[in-house]
Amino acid sequence: MSSVVSRSRVLAIAATVGVMASVALAACEEQRRLPDYVAVSLNDTTMRHPIGFDQRREALNVDLPPRASNLSHNQVADMQRFVARYKAEGVGRLAVSVTSQAGGSTSHALDDLGRILKEAGIAPTQVTRSRHSDTHRARAVVRLSYARPTAIAPECGHWHRDIGRERERLHYPEFGCATQSNLAGMVANARDLQRPQDEQPRSAERRSQGWSRYIAPEQAEATAETKAKAVETTKKQ
Repeated sequence: MSSVVSRSRVLAIAATVGVMASVALAACEEQRRLPDYVAVSLNDTTMRHPIGFDQRREALNVDLPPRASNLSHNQVADMQRFVARYKAEGVGRLAVSVTSQAGGSTSHALDDLGRILKEAGIAPTQVTRSRHSDTHRARAVVRLSYARPTAIAPECGHWHRDIGRERERLHYPEFGCATQSNLAGMVANARDLQRPQDEQPRSAERRSQGWSRYIAPEQAEATAETKAKAVETTKKQ
């Protein structure tokens, strides 16, 4: 009888020790886990797989034959498109380099360029001017260049560990990498990923209509009905 009691006590003690050990082990694992705020930040795909940026130089050479007096219509159109691209995607200043063998054609080209810059709304402080000597391209009267950011896709495909068990409450290491890589490859203007584009001026007419409906809704509705009736009358006539 005593042996049975002692055996039951031993089993009870062993069970208690096992429960305490499992609780202690669970507490240790809980202590080793990452804090919630760290886990949340590591689940951000833009931080785990960031898109890199690099500077690329875009250039336009404006060539003129020796006896040409001014730019052709196609050359003026090329300069207009180049300046528009600089305004949309360029960072820093627009570099304008003039050949050291300056002549009458150079002054005409600069006059056309000044008019194009003024129409595009580019201030003189956004332009840097310099001179160049070009023996291989003696007809390159004016050179335009600017820097623009290019997106560099993150490297994917690093499956270096088992993802079947994740006690840190994190996504698997490659989660979101393909999306980030596709975004870097498809973006037309990498500057959009760095900062949003400037807003266009709002429509004063639309703002006036919205303000009129806010301060005098009944009068605005009556005006709209009057205009609608006038349109119907005009159609019938």
